[in-house]
Amino acid sequence: MLGISLALIFSMSYRARYEIIWDGATFHVTWQCHNHSWLMQYDWAKQLYYDLLLKYKNKYGVSFYSHHFMDNHVHLSGKINKTKEEFSALFQVVNTILAKKINKRLKRRGQVIMDRFKSPCIQSDKDQLAVMTYHDLNSWRAQKVKHPKEYQWSSYGYYAYGKKDPLITPAPAYLGLANTNEARQKIYRKLIASIMEEEGIKRKNYSRVYYIGDPNWVLERKKRLKEIKQIKREAFLLRQKRQIYAQAPP
Repeated sequence: MLGISLALIFSMSYRARYEIIWDGATFHVTWQCHNHSWLMQYDWAKQLYYDLLLKYKNKYGVSFYSHHFMDNHVHLSGKINKTKEEFSALFQVVNTILAKKINKRLKRRGQVIMDRFKSPCIQSDKDQLAVMTYHDLNSWRAQKVKHPKEYQWSSYGYYAYGKKDPLITPAPAYLGLANTNEARQKIYRKLIASIMEEEGIKRKNYSRVYYIGDPNWVLERKKRLKEIKQIKREAFLLRQKRQIYAQAPP
């Protein structure tokens, strides 16, 4: 009984990550292939994932601002236009179909994607722009290409050169850079170039955090998350006590 209770408390704590996101939030999603395998290394796998996101995004009310598909992981940013439940449902549907099709194509069995994707929330347009440039420089920092423009599976071409990309909804952060597409593209190319020059291949990491934004805002969100976790824990323990009392002999 005690072992089961402790296990449930632990799983409840783990599920508190669901409280990180909220209806209408701007997100950064990333997930890894199972066991860090290279199941997304094929162009057909990347194209399949792109097509699935494109097919289901409107149904579940999700806009995508940027994307970058690597050989063993994926980065996406965007906005939840409906509810966090539909946001989660989108990835459940898309990732399930992707896994089945990859397994069938490669004649393999087992997991394709890590159980839980990460979904840090983004505070402002400025932070969104930082996440977008982080995405677009991913393959360059991994030394797969000499310049982001050489990598097909990212949103860099859309923002830097106006390349057609039906998956993308223009990010408000990008639209705010200038009044015309040509001017925005020029500014974005300069922004990427300056980051490459100043930071080199040093990696930032926006995937191992809960929130991306002003430090004070991040602290407030983390405090709120901790409060939610504590409330859920207390409610769970109260239900357990009531069950024990109810089962106790008279």
